[in-house]
Amino acid sequence: VDLFAQRKDAEIMKLCGNYHQEFVQSVAQLLKVRQNTSELQEKVVGLNAELQQSGKSLYEKKAELLGLRREQRNIQLAVDAVKDCQEVVRMVAGFDEQVETKQYYSAIKTLGGLKDVYLPQIRKYVFGKVLESSIPHMETKLQGAALRDMKDWLYGLKKTTRDIGRHLDTRMKKKQGLWAERDATIKERHFVSSAVQFVLDEEFDHDDPITVEMMPLYQCLHINEKLGRRAEFRRSFTEDRSDQLSLILASPVHFAPGQLASFEAVLFDIIGFFVVEHNILASAPDFRSKSDVDTLWDMCIAKLSDILARGIQAIRGDPEVSHSLQGVLTTFTYVMEENAYD
Repeated sequence: VDLFAQRKDAEIMKLCGNYHQEFVQSVAQLLKVRQNTSELQEKVVGLNAELQQSGKSLYEKKAELLGLRREQRNIQLAVDAVKDCQEVVRMVAGFDEQVETKQYYSAIKTLGGLKDVYLPQIRKYVFGKVLESSIPHMETKLQGAALRDMKDWLYGLKKTTRDIGRHLDTRMKKKQGLWAERDATIKERHFVSSAVQFVLDEEFDHDDPITVEMMPLYQCLHINEKLGRRAEFRRSFTEDRSDQLSLILASPVHFAPGQLASFEAVLFDIIGFFVVEHNILASAPDFRSKSDVDTLWDMCIAKLSDILARGIQAIRGDPEVSHSLQGVLTTFTYVMEENAYD
């Protein structure tokens, strides 16, 4: 056994001796690789540090770029908002000027642009909220201006209606004279059907038709329609016309000899008043209904009857007044029938 062990030890020593140099060289190479690995690791760490520094710088630059882009976008949005606001300010100033210069159709168009186009774009800004709260005031301002013009027109109609009534009354008296000349043999000419008289008179009735300027009314109606206030305006106009007729019928009249001019003036005003109503009804039937006009006509007839009833003593007491009044009322009746009132 000892001999065997010695022999194996000798083999091992021999084997180790054969590979010792290779082992040393391998260890030397391993150490060299280890050294190179350490150097490589140091380089990797250095590169990593440089990369992190570069990445940090790139991140900062990118963050700065994103911040600049946000600022650019905000600046552009601000510029666009300012442009929109400038246009709104220009339109508001233009609206005020248009109302002052009575350019109401342009004003309603400007107001519509502010409400429908620009307000939705700038509502998110404080200025937009200010504009939104100002819209009702602007609408009221426009409506009030147009309504004032319309009321001025109504007031001016007082003289116009009397002129119209006087003109139609004078024309009818001429027709009555022509009727009398044409049929001098027919007695009680005033009791012949007025419809027949009008037909017979067509051959020489060449007078120009009566025209009344209606622009202020139509303009006010259009504005109130656009503002959604048509019903309100219709009620107001109906009340104004009723008040006007009441003022006409409240005028003092006298039935003394030679003093029928005051009553005739009232009849002239009534004729002109209802000629205007007839024109409005014909041109704007969806605004002014026949029932509205019939109500005024019924009120007028009732009031005239009351006026005549109060003066009946003076009328009966003087044949001259009675005869003159009969002629005045006959002419008035013919004029009103000619204009579709009977």
